[in-house]
Amino acid sequence: MNAAAHVLTLLIRMFGASALVLGLAFWLGYARSLILLHMAFGMGLVLSLLAASWIAWMKTGRGGLATFAAGWGILIWAFGIMQSQILPGPLHWIVELAHLIAGGIAIGVGGRLATAVSQRRVSLGAP
Repeated sequence: MNAAAHVLTLLIRMFGASALVLGLAFWLGYARSLILLHMAFGMGLVLSLLAASWIAWMKTGRGGLATFAAGWGILIWAFGIMQSQILPGPLHWIVELAHLIAGGIAIGVGGRLATAVSQRRVSLGAP
């Protein structure tokens, strides 16, 4: 795996896992004071996904997946920011579950993009 794909894979996994752990802690009623850290991890995941999208779009010819990933990153960023305002009350768990699924999709798509970049042996500095 080349350096760009390796770094992106690590970042996507690190930010994704960290956001997931904190999100589950919130769901279980713990660590509510760390919401801003959870949002920072989520933003790191989105930025890593956008970077993977850009590299894959520019270097691998996987334009469809790269475009989907970029759009998905923007969508989950907006969803995460607005999440507390959607369906407040006893049914809010539905929104939380959708947020969890959307984050999982972002992690999976980011991994596929990093694999595509890796298979093409593309690096950040290569033309």
